[in-house]
Amino acid sequence: MYCSTCGAANQSENSYCKRCGQWLPDIRGRSRVAFGGETPQQNVFTSLFMSALSTLAALFSAIALYATYLGAGDAKWSVYFAAAFCLCIAGWQASSFFITLKLRRRMANARNQSAPTGELDYRQTPALNPADVSAFVATPSVTENTTQILGARRTESDSAGS
Repeated sequence: MYCSTCGAANQSENSYCKRCGQWLPDIRGRSRVAFGGETPQQNVFTSLFMSALSTLAALFSAIALYATYLGAGDAKWSVYFAAAFCLCIAGWQASSFFITLKLRRRMANARNQSAPTGELDYRQTPALNPADVSAFVATPSVTENTTQILGARRTESDSAGS
């Protein structure tokens, strides 16, 4: 697969480009519709939008319930209970919004810090130091001198056969 942004080859789908860091969607699974978007960045944006929208809706509902029935003699306890639940939902969604916002910033920082200027060169990886094998006992190899032994047997069989 090739990156549509920089043209780098040998990429795998559903991952980031090795050269520029752009998200590479799965082109084979494109027929399915995903809620939120195709990339993780789009999913985070959708989560931010939905958290903000539900926070405002829950907060507006709580304010509307309290403003309508607060101090009214005909208000039932269930109205106040529903308004309290709306406030809890608004608080939960607000915390979800800020956590997702923090995640979005961390993703952007990680992408900016780890984006290489060029393609990775694995040949520049430092080699390991040579192993110290002086502590091991020297054992003769199983195949040591087999050529000499086979050569000696051939000359014996050649001389016995003539």
